[in-house]
Amino acid sequence: YYEWDTTPGRLRMAQVILVIGVLLAGGVGASVASIRAATSQDIAEHLEPLSATVITLYRSLADADATVVAGYLAGGVEPAEVRTRYSQDLNAATDSLAKASNQAKDVVTVTRLGDITSQLPVYTGLVERAKANNRASLAVGVSYLRRASDLMQGSILPEAADLQRSQALQLDAAYRKAESVPVFALVAAVVTLAGLVWAQVFLFQRTHRVFNIGLVVASIAVFAGLAWWAVAGMGSASSLGSALGRSQSVSDALGPAQIAALQARASESLQLVTRSGDTDEPDFAARMQRLARDNGAGGALGAAMQFAADQRGKALVQSAIGDARAYSAEHRRVRRLDDLGDYVQAVDAAVNNHGDGSAAAFDRLSTELNTAVKYERSAFRADIARARDWLTGLPIGTGVLAIVSALGIAWGVQRRMEEYR
Repeated sequence: YYEWDTTPGRLRMAQVILVIGVLLAGGVGASVASIRAATSQDIAEHLEPLSATVITLYRSLADADATVVAGYLAGGVEPAEVRTRYSQDLNAATDSLAKASNQAKDVVTVTRLGDITSQLPVYTGLVERAKANNRASLAVGVSYLRRASDLMQGSILPEAADLQRSQALQLDAAYRKAESVPVFALVAAVVTLAGLVWAQVFLFQRTHRVFNIGLVVASIAVFAGLAWWAVAGMGSASSLGSALGRSQSVSDALGPAQIAALQARASESLQLVTRSGDTDEPDFAARMQRLARDNGAGGALGAAMQFAADQRGKALVQSAIGDARAYSAEHRRVRRLDDLGDYVQAVDAAVNNHGDGSAAAFDRLSTELNTAVKYERSAFRADIARARDWLTGLPIGTGVLAIVSALGIAWGVQRRMEEYR
């Protein structure tokens, strides 16, 4: 037993405080490192794949609608490539629904997926009725097609859009959690390191011994833990930030750009099918504005340019902006042909994928957008893998260093205290 106002008493107090401090800092640091590693793993293995699945679902549904409406323009039996593409889109949508249902963990996501699943057969049924009437040259087929497209554009796709937005919000929350700084643990570690320095100065003044091996080992362990956390924390945060930018590029910009382009394509084809004579084209104009407003400076492609983190990404977005301009120009030519009464040539330009025409321009735009999405997703996987690599061993290492430091403190101080007996 020692009095607290004696040298041994002060050493005992310092020993207890330093051991508690270093174990507390190490425990919190190891816990935060484990949470960060687990969250990074959840982003890589669950949240981002689910987000990608939802985006695929969204795009497949929009492409199916754009394809079937464009195919209707051909009259009679739609071309084989149209049937194939429509079937592939439906299969991709069905597979995405099943996959997302297995991946989903929250009730809201499961409910929305259920809503889409229940509406999809209604949509396909209306499409089949439209096709059957079109083959029989019955005008009522247009009514079925309009109802099918209205269901897709007015109900199914908005549900998919809400689903995509909710997944994007969950991803953002996970990134913020993974990037959180363990302020308490770092402060505790710095204070403990300062306390170790004070203890060694105090012992030097009392004993005139330059080094206390236990406290030196403890100091090195605390400093090593701080250095490891600083390097790994900054490295993982940088990679996570880059990964966040990549996933936002797809979910908030390139994905919406794909949908806007497909909806514009469906609007263009539906106007020719119904032969409404509406020269204002509010639906087409609104969707192209959503795609690339202000000549590409705004809209989804403008946002994608802001998200692009490297020259390759920027080049792909810039090419898509150029393709969007070309598609708009070809669409205006289609409308001029139709307005002048040359309906057959207008349909040919809108349907047949030859060197010019809106069909070919749209296909180039669609291909460029798909390439940009694939590039950003590939870059995301590389970034998230680097973030996880930075954290390898950090939880266990932080805990081990804390234990080593605590043992060093206990042993080093105890040796000095024994000299007072």
